[in-house]
Amino acid sequence: MSRRRSSAEAVSDDKGKRAKSHVFLVAVKQRREALRVYAVLTSAQDAALAIVAAENAEGAAVEAAGRLSKKLARPLKLKPEVPHPI
Repeated sequence: MSRRRSSAEAVSDDKGKRAKSHVFLVAVKQRREALRVYAVLTSAQDAALAIVAAENAEGAAVEAAGRLSKKLARPLKLKPEVPHPI
């Protein structure tokens, strides 16, 4: 008969696991410039927005534009937490 783990045991087993990474698309709009889109490999969308905002000028409007599939992201050879222009 199988034994169910208590929640305390489950939490202790998950400590060594990292958060799953995704490729987020972030759009940046500045006055009198074309819209720029960046791909960022992070575990959270908020982190991707913060990374791109830190790389751009103060007056730039930064917003989430979606996610990129792993199949399309693989050829880009993205590095974690580094914005890649698309």
